[in-house]
Amino acid sequence: MTIQDDRGATALARAHGLFNIAGGLWPLLHPPSFEKVFGAKTDRWLERTVAGLLVGIGWTQIRAASAPGGADHARRLGIATAATLLAADLVYVPAGRIRPTYLLDAAAEAMWLRVWRARAVRPEPASSRAGSVFAAAAALAAGCATGGVLAARMLRRRAAPDESELTRARYIRHPAAR
Repeated sequence: MTIQDDRGATALARAHGLFNIAGGLWPLLHPPSFEKVFGAKTDRWLERTVAGLLVGIGWTQIRAASAPGGADHARRLGIATAATLLAADLVYVPAGRIRPTYLLDAAAEAMWLRVWRARAVRPEPASSRAGSVFAAAAALAAGCATGGVLAARMLRRRAAPDESELTRARYIRHPAAR
């Protein structure tokens, strides 16, 4: 796919880049407020690594936006980043590894995927729309099935009486909140 409107794609790349930079800078500049919203982290190195990667990705999107062919590069990078973060949010919130507030991030990442997709796709001929409806229905069914499997696993884990606190993999609440 190619980007339809270069000016709109450039603006979109810059906006997504700024969003990623802001999301990366928050835990780097003020960890207490970040952890108040998204939960205390046990692996500070991982929190800082992901934050640094988001800043780098955002900066790359902004810089690529104005280069020849850069909008396509920024789009690919933006889609890969948003899809990865969305997948992590949708897998680890139901598993209890991260707080439900990460679903706010999931909504934002889904929005970025939708906007990039809308920006890149040319209007379809009427003959291929039926295939798109089928693909959307199949994706919805797959999502529901995945959600059902994750929910069943979570319920099974909660029902097992012999599991220790360490194997339950819950997010850690800030000691002051206990």
